Amino acid sequence: MEQNIRMKKKYSCLLLVIVLSMVQVAVADTVAPTGLMTNLLREPEKSVITTLTPTFSWMVPALESGDFQTAYQLLVASSPEQLEADNADLWDSGKVGDGNALHIPYAGNALKSGATYYWKVRVWNKDGQVSAYSEIQPFHIGDALRKKEWPGESRWVRLDTGQGKEIWTFEDRPPIQYHPAYPVQVSRKTNGTWFIAFERAGFANVALTLNWKTAPDERKDTTLTVRIGEKNAGDSIDRQPGGGVIYQEYPLTIKAGMHTYYLDIPRFKAHYPHSQVMPEHMMEVIPFRFVEVAGTGLDLSVVSAEQLSLHVPFDEYASYFVSSDTLLNQVYDLCRYSIIANTFNGDYAASQRERMMYEADAYIHQLGHYAVDREFATARYSLENMIYHATWPTEWISHSIMMVWMDFLHTGDTSVIRKNYDDIRPKMMTALTMPNGLISTTTGLVTDEFQQSIFFNGENFRDIVDWPQRSAALPEGGETDGYVFTDYNTVVNAFHYHTLKLMENMARIIGKNREADQLRKRHTRLFTIFQRQFFDAKRGVYTDGIGTDHASLHANLYPLVFGLVPDQEKQRVLDYIKTKGMACSVYSANYLLEGLFDAGEGEYARSLLTSKSDRSWYNMLRVGATMTTEAWDNKYKNNNGWSHAWSSSPAHILPRKVVGITPSAAGFRRVTIRPQPSGLAWAKAKLPTISGPVEVGFDQQQGDFMLTVSLPANVEADVYLPISAETTDFTLSQNGMARKDAKKVGNYVLLKNVGAGKHEFKLSTPSM
Repeated sequence: MEQNIRMKKKYSCLLLVIVLSMVQVAVADTVAPTGLMTNLLREPEKSVITTLTPTFSWMVPALESGDFQTAYQLLVASSPEQLEADNADLWDSGKVGDGNALHIPYAGNALKSGATYYWKVRVWNKDGQVSAYSEIQPFHIGDALRKKEWPGESRWVRLDTGQGKEIWTFEDRPPIQYHPAYPVQVSRKTNGTWFIAFERAGFANVALTLNWKTAPDERKDTTLTVRIGEKNAGDSIDRQPGGGVIYQEYPLTIKAGMHTYYLDIPRFKAHYPHSQVMPEHMMEVIPFRFVEVAGTGLDLSVVSAEQLSLHVPFDEYASYFVSSDTLLNQVYDLCRYSIIANTFNGDYAASQRERMMYEADAYIHQLGHYAVDREFATARYSLENMIYHATWPTEWISHSIMMVWMDFLHTGDTSVIRKNYDDIRPKMMTALTMPNGLISTTTGLVTDEFQQSIFFNGENFRDIVDWPQRSAALPEGGETDGYVFTDYNTVVNAFHYHTLKLMENMARIIGKNREADQLRKRHTRLFTIFQRQFFDAKRGVYTDGIGTDHASLHANLYPLVFGLVPDQEKQRVLDYIKTKGMACSVYSANYLLEGLFDAGEGEYARSLLTSKSDRSWYNMLRVGATMTTEAWDNKYKNNNGWSHAWSSSPAHILPRKVVGITPSAAGFRRVTIRPQPSGLAWAKAKLPTISGPVEVGFDQQQGDFMLTVSLPANVEADVYLPISAETTDFTLSQNGMARKDAKKVGNYVLLKNVGAGKHEFKLSTPSM
């Protein structure tokens, strides 16, 4: 009897081992890491890397709810055949017990410049199950010993793809490529002119396949006119669109018969300090949506037309936002497209007129890019470019620090801080501090030495507040709401406070704790000085600066968004801000909306997002733009262009603030889900992150608040479900099971530490 029991136990244990082995094999056969990146490049085979110690990143597969990585093994080889046989002739990391791996630096045998290598990875989950190996990713090492003019400098290089084909690509950033789009309308007018309309404008050239029928004895080349433009008037291009809206004419010489032609667009001439030009080996581009082929008197047919838009690679399925408000959806789509279309330079140098990066423009573009695609290398290059090519506005200098912080927050990569810390430290502008504790650009401290320290080589360094500062519609104050500039300006010092706090955070992250303590003392002191010098306690508003009673929208929105308004004064400041409407430009609108949402004023913020005034995204749609415009309307900027990404902030604000998906730990290892429905019946969004996509949706119909959350492996969330402040009686379920551990926090019910996987929450109250 006892022997039989022992035998049964033995066979049971053996059976368990067999079952577990089968489970492990099944897991290995079906699930593998995805989203591989080398040096933040998701397609490194299309680029060239200039370091001999690249980093490797991936998305962890989720085998079950709440899953996470506990270990990984990474293989690097000199050929794909080696990796297919699980041989790593260059580096086998072995099983490394690291659950939070985001950027693993190469640590194998020495790599060589001018060579192609291959890697793959597998991971172990929380239960010790091992995944299959990922697909193999190739990467190219370029001239890793090249001396660069500035850290992060990138250039065009010729790359041999190994298939008898050479392509031009960038060093250390994604290549730009021509992406074809096809007409939504092709028609011929009675005068013989062909009219071609594409769905949206793009920085593009056009491929026209034309068939010109002539008699054999009349076959001589002829030149006709091709017109392109961003704005139409019915089935014609508007030839006087106004502002900086594009209309151009180009001669095109054609031959008899059917041939494909491209426009010979004149090369862009750099006329701003850091304007960028297209390389000679690529066709020039210009923004357009409409094409006319003037074929009067010719037997001419348009056989096909392709709009060849130039931009970095883009995953159309990486993101979305959709809601019960159709206008809000249109605003999002407009802004989402604008983010990608304006990467035609391979960076954030938006706008046809300038083709130059500015720090504030690039920062907003960066936030939008993170929100619409899992792509980080374009932002990394752009921020490092901006550090060493500073522009003239005081507040723009602060944005370089903000860009470095956002890179770290979204990638989890500390190297961006370590590499750039010493060069961005002067951009706090503490060298401009006066005895009263405030900074000023007009009190004699903007010396040549200071300008060199922030890498500014231009002229007329000064405060900006907003832009333009004058316009035909607002000659006195432009988009600054009549801001009164003094020696000590509120907006400038609000940015100074914000960058002091960010630099404290970054100093602690890289172990500079003594410096971090000094920065904390400095911004703590500045907070007190700021209230004393700028806050009008009688009126409950911040004035524009010392020596003026004028209180602009900007003097109040920037203290709000940067955390300078004490809690006891916040409501009065908000009440004042709400009397102003959108009395700012598309640039400051980014901060206005963020400040309002962060203060719980989602309903008012959404009213600005869906406003139908001429200071709105609706107005951009109304006038016919398909990319966000540089200003709200031509009357607010006489050279207003229809292709500018600094006005595309809703692309990141809608998923982050309305649906409420925000990182609470670097690399999105921890997320806060805090929706602000603000009168919407329902909404849902997908936000790409370096750890994987986060999807959230809410539905307020049928008397309950329903929230769906999908989290990738290695990500935890604190989930907030909105509830009225007065309500204390509620029930909450997760995936059909009651949750008794939820806590009411202000206007929300909070569930902490929600793990990876798909979750359905239902919040019910008696009032619902």
